[in-house]
Amino acid sequence: MSSDVAISIASISKRYEMYAQPKDRLLQFFSFGRRQFFQEFWALRDVSFSVGKGETIGILGRNGSGKSTLLQIIAGTLTPTVGEVRTTGVLAALLELGSGFNPEFTGRENVYLNGSILGLSKEAMDRSFDDIAAFADIGQHLDQPVRTYSSGMAVRLAFAVQACVKPDILIVDEALSVGDEKFQRKCFDYIEGLRENGCSVLLVTHSTATVEKFCQRGVLLHQGRMHGVGPAKEIVDQYHALLYSDERSYLRYLNQTARQSGETTVPVPGVADAGQAGGHDEPSGQGQLRAVIKGWEVCNADGETSEVFHSGGKATIRFDVDVLQPVKEMQAGILIRTIEGVSVFGTSTLYHGLNHQDAQPRTTVRFEFALELRLCQGAYFVTLSIAEAISHGDMSYLDRKTDVILLKINQMRLTGSGIAMLDVCVSAQLVEQAQ
Repeated sequence: MSSDVAISIASISKRYEMYAQPKDRLLQFFSFGRRQFFQEFWALRDVSFSVGKGETIGILGRNGSGKSTLLQIIAGTLTPTVGEVRTTGVLAALLELGSGFNPEFTGRENVYLNGSILGLSKEAMDRSFDDIAAFADIGQHLDQPVRTYSSGMAVRLAFAVQACVKPDILIVDEALSVGDEKFQRKCFDYIEGLRENGCSVLLVTHSTATVEKFCQRGVLLHQGRMHGVGPAKEIVDQYHALLYSDERSYLRYLNQTARQSGETTVPVPGVADAGQAGGHDEPSGQGQLRAVIKGWEVCNADGETSEVFHSGGKATIRFDVDVLQPVKEMQAGILIRTIEGVSVFGTSTLYHGLNHQDAQPRTTVRFEFALELRLCQGAYFVTLSIAEAISHGDMSYLDRKTDVILLKINQMRLTGSGIAMLDVCVSAQLVEQAQ
């Protein structure tokens, strides 16, 4: 294995045996392999990729796609049926809430227990304990039994132990989603620090915004197979294509994209190209992948691409949509949110009577939203979405790109706080003279 590779995953497959009834297990045991009394279920099939030192990779996929199984195999808590995983250095894994914790032990005792599991001496844990306690920030609960902890407290302590031992590889499986937003930010800042010091990070999450912000590359799993590996943004786009389509239309789109790029997606054999034999398109309908947001930008008043604006400045948010199937009436919208996820402002073409009519396949539609950024100083994220308008107030989503545009708002001189920068006229006058 190359010295620059932290994790090497070669042709990993994992098979489970599913028995219809308990007696079949006994029959299988005494058959000595001559008969099969179970059904095979392959949680993973031929998964291969590598993780470089200091690289952060996000793993995306629907529920049941094999993400957690893959991480458990990498962590060593599961054995693959076929294939091999090789890792370099100390590996720490946060796979489940408080995994490895004894509920009857106190938090302090569990810190030392987890340290020993990771192969660290008591002296090493003594040196790290103050940092762990400060990071977890659970106060006097540190000396109470873990069974009395809330889920948030358990994950705070679990993450603090795994992170503060300075691992070479850190694996996190959705555990951070239970923490509050402040703690999540603290964790991601710490992960970034670990990565800068050469730690490799594997992160399983359903948050595509998290993958785009914190990961250099992404991996997409679907039904146990690896459907894509490449730059985070491209894998997020592919994941959205999977979420907003039915199985057949997604696979056709996947093969078509693989031929065009030859890099990011993994072609799936045996799936027809877009359209049926003889060149006839499959009728459009609910659930098909019908339109995709493919590119976006935000420009300032001079028409230059930018992400930094002054409060009250003019901005134009522009994005293109590739039409794959006919859409009778296409609605496009934007949503601006704070870093904490608070909705600031949203609008759509519906409110302005500008829905796009009769969008046809193999065309591109461009939407633009010009607005004044009357926002207080801070950072904001923009979400883009398209939908088919069914009736007034009713729609069916076609595609969505969450938090893909960053707006940084500055003020030359602070004149307000909060979110909205409202026009205000302030006066002060003497109304009564003291006697």
